[in-house]
Amino acid sequence: MSPARQADPELDSLIAEITIDCYDEDEALQAFENAFDEDATLPLPATVIGEHVDVLSIGQANGRRELIATCTRNGHRYDIALIDITIHADPTTSRLLAAYHRWLDP
Repeated sequence: MSPARQADPELDSLIAEITIDCYDEDEALQAFENAFDEDATLPLPATVIGEHVDVLSIGQANGRRELIATCTRNGHRYDIALIDITIHADPTTSRLLAAYHRWLDP
């Protein structure tokens, strides 16, 4: 654990629950994608560089080793790294986002 990282047993427990059967980071990333697919409420409002967008889906794309949010704004679709988006979500989705962020920065 890095010195700046605060203890958060609830998030650590959620991460352990999501990744329980995973053998490597690829499987853990897939597990997070599945968790968002099953538990996140989509679409949801978000902000990217100060602009409002709607997040339509969260998943892996183009072989990237991170989750990507498919967003829409003014009729156009954009794929943006989930980590680069400020999402205004319900408590369950917010918890998943916090767990994903924490998992990325061990």
